[in-house]
Amino acid sequence: MSLEALEQAAQSGQPDAQLQLGIACMTGQGGVEPDPEQGRAWLDRAAQSGHPAAARFLGLIFLRGMDVVPDMDRAVELLQRATDHGDAEAGWWLGSYLGGSRDERQDVQRARRTLEAAARGGQPRAMTHLAWWLDGQSGEAPAPMQSGHLLLRAAKSGDPGALLGLAEWYEHGHWLPRDLARARALADQAAAAGWEVAGEYASDLCVAPAAGNALPRADTFSDRFANPLPVPTLEVASWAPRVITLRRLLSVFECAEVVNAAREHLMPSFIVDQDGSLGTNDIRTSHEVRLRPGLRNLVIDGVERRMADWSHFPLTNGELPLVLRYEHQQSFEQHFDYFIPERFAMGEGPLEFGGQRIATQLVYLNQGFSGGETRFDNAGLVVRPERGMCILFHNVGPDHNVDPLTRHTGVAVQQGVKWLLSRWIRELPFDQPAGDHPRDRYKKA
Repeated sequence: MSLEALEQAAQSGQPDAQLQLGIACMTGQGGVEPDPEQGRAWLDRAAQSGHPAAARFLGLIFLRGMDVVPDMDRAVELLQRATDHGDAEAGWWLGSYLGGSRDERQDVQRARRTLEAAARGGQPRAMTHLAWWLDGQSGEAPAPMQSGHLLLRAAKSGDPGALLGLAEWYEHGHWLPRDLARARALADQAAAAGWEVAGEYASDLCVAPAAGNALPRADTFSDRFANPLPVPTLEVASWAPRVITLRRLLSVFECAEVVNAAREHLMPSFIVDQDGSLGTNDIRTSHEVRLRPGLRNLVIDGVERRMADWSHFPLTNGELPLVLRYEHQQSFEQHFDYFIPERFAMGEGPLEFGGQRIATQLVYLNQGFSGGETRFDNAGLVVRPERGMCILFHNVGPDHNVDPLTRHTGVAVQQGVKWLLSRWIRELPFDQPAGDHPRDRYKKA
């Protein structure tokens, strides 16, 4: 259909034409001059006519803030409208938002119902995340049959996360008989779909992949194979500065899901300078994205909550987690994560909300690279990355004064790509004004 015919059809009230024209205006496809405002107007007209795909597209625009200020209420309204019309893709996005919200909007049971409806509608990502949640992540007893069947359905649809999840189950004998060759074959398939964490995991298995179809039969899942997935192990790496390592805090599947949520949204990294200003700087050359609403989902929420639980600080004291990608020769030179206290009064500059950064968590999301260590320059301590390992270090000492021994460097990557999840922990809830907090708790650095 020509552009002129499409415009005529849209003007005459045809919802399909309005949807196509709206997408064209948003993206500049088909020779249309990009005009996001006009694009939203056409999508809104189609959505008002009951077109579920138009409601979904418009909902995602408001959810992600695509050429518009994010509007979560509007996004939820539109995605719910599309979901009610049987749009499984909209159900996946709505369930992900509801399950991933870390504020009062979070409604886990509504998220579960929404994702279940999307899974019944054939949405593989909804199946995969539900399977993860039902495997002991919901606070209820694991449901291996239900979880396994969801993963199998999603894997048959080619979902990389489901393939990777089943690979880990095979590796550890978790609801499936232990079979490293099948694990390798499924991890290879996830890697072929573009999930790079799956590729390095497949190589780590050090076995040849199984020939033929490596997927399990539906009747293979059994609680006779009740080996747990690896649990975190804690070790004190240093008392001065206070540095703790938690190996295997995240599974391979969880690491890959975090990378997948972030990789299409990365921007050049910036620094918060000691004067409170934001900007790019040669001392930090990575790319990054905050896991903000619209990028979060049930798995991301579970990862952050687990990090908070193991840190023994409230979830609400954490800034939104940051995913970083370091490529060849990219680094973060020597720096402190705390803000030098004599430069600010509480409630000013970077201490306006939440107060001081009293602790830092870093989770290494992969390990198929060289270089990239975390080096504490004033303490002679070097932490070598391991996939799924978290390090926690306290930027203030037991006396509540900032600790200059926490000065550290993200060493340059020499080969490969490093993925990192960073979470800074404040002394107060991050959205709480800090102006009334006692200022004399800190001495000079």
